[in-house]
Amino acid sequence: MTKKLLACLLALTLLLGCLSFAAAEGVSGETEEVVIDGITYHKATDLTDEPIELTYFHFDQKETVEYLAERFMELYPNIKVTVQYENVSTYDDTLLTLVSNKKAPDVVMYSDCDFALSNMLLRDVSEYWDSDPETQQIASTINSAGVGTFMTKARYAVPVKFFPTGMYIDRNVLETLNLDEPERDWTWEDMINLIKDATVANSPDGIAYYGCGYYNRLDSYYGIAASQDIIGEFGFDGRDFDLSVWAVGEQEFSDLKQGGYIAPSTETQEMEDWLDDWEAWCGASGHVALFTEAFWTYQGTWATEAYQQYNLDIVPYVVPAVSEEDASKDHHTIATIDFGGITPACEHPREAYELLKFMSFGIDGWKTRIQIYNDETKTNASGLALKHDVMPCPITTDEEVWNAYIDMYCKGMDDEHIQCWREYFESCMQPIPYGWTSIAGYWNYCDEYFNSIGIHDLVDKGKAKAADYAEEATRMANLYHANAMLRYFGPDGYNVLSEEEIAEYTQMVADNS
Repeated sequence: MTKKLLACLLALTLLLGCLSFAAAEGVSGETEEVVIDGITYHKATDLTDEPIELTYFHFDQKETVEYLAERFMELYPNIKVTVQYENVSTYDDTLLTLVSNKKAPDVVMYSDCDFALSNMLLRDVSEYWDSDPETQQIASTINSAGVGTFMTKARYAVPVKFFPTGMYIDRNVLETLNLDEPERDWTWEDMINLIKDATVANSPDGIAYYGCGYYNRLDSYYGIAASQDIIGEFGFDGRDFDLSVWAVGEQEFSDLKQGGYIAPSTETQEMEDWLDDWEAWCGASGHVALFTEAFWTYQGTWATEAYQQYNLDIVPYVVPAVSEEDASKDHHTIATIDFGGITPACEHPREAYELLKFMSFGIDGWKTRIQIYNDETKTNASGLALKHDVMPCPITTDEEVWNAYIDMYCKGMDDEHIQCWREYFESCMQPIPYGWTSIAGYWNYCDEYFNSIGIHDLVDKGKAKAADYAEEATRMANLYHANAMLRYFGPDGYNVLSEEEIAEYTQMVADNS
């Protein structure tokens, strides 16, 4: 059966499910204190007492989710939770198959919002979210930037896994090169200057030093760091894109690559020439000052026992803001956030919301996660302690959770390093997620237009300037977004757009076609 046919069946199944929704009653906020294994939980008192079953379909860390499900069932003995893990590479296809076979899970995760929205996988949970006191104790941008609402009056998604983006500096490299550490409220210009100053081709030990080793491109960071008005990649302000913002960061990063300031990538001739090892990684070289690595790289790699041999002193910094004014306070920074929601076919949405919350942003769930991560006898299938296996970060602002998380995360560090991490975490609580998870039409735009042109390669090789693409790329981004909003949320989709909104998006299509 083709994907297209599956998608059609899915849409029909879920649309019929939408017609039979019971009215949501919201979250009462009333709780009962229950102590389990030393943790005081706040059990919701408005859930059913009848025996029910909920299914949780996910691509989170397998063993962690299983432990969380066991604890949830201890807290709510009448609710049986069946968890099903699926690898990211096969997740979407498996989920479509389940739904087409009328075995839709109650709670799901997603990464690509165009996939989730086009197949109507997510129901509106705004009545639960809006009446839940814990949603006001969450990283501020989740509410202020409408993350999970897709700029509608409804809410379809909640943050499940939060990985703040950071810049990682090797202090031993700075000391070797006699360079000062940047201030914690550094600016984008400070970062660029550090990258250039720390690049030394003819070093005393005969191995070149590079200013930056990259996992993520700087242009992705720049688009958010440029302004507090931006709430999405490519200069998205909630309605329109502006890729002239992206073009500045794109060109700056490409110029650094062409100028020899960026460390070679693994399995390249440049890496072979630099470290005499085709498979070497710059993050273990001791000759790179700054890294644009993923959040999980620290606990999953640098913090592990195997990496103690490399004489690294890695400390985190917030992605710097472009303006000095923004840099002097907490500011928007890009983040990797996986989302989840409740399917329209779910027969117990109130209870499913409580499960989703426990598995994601909820305070009680996070107390349980921290207990799991603190117990290093709890391992994955490879024997690795779960805190080293893609562990996320709390997105709640609850002080008790954060103190416990930092104690767990920084175990074995001295006070100075603990303070570095504490300041870093405090500076990351205005996250803006990558576009494919949070902006309707974004991934389709990237897949069908932006990536097909190969702009990154053209600009990196000096064959074009990023600014040459800004105007057309902006027009196409607005076109894809407007078409997606009409298709997903107009009369033939979730049907939540007002007549005024439909008129605005229809005009956007006309203006950008």
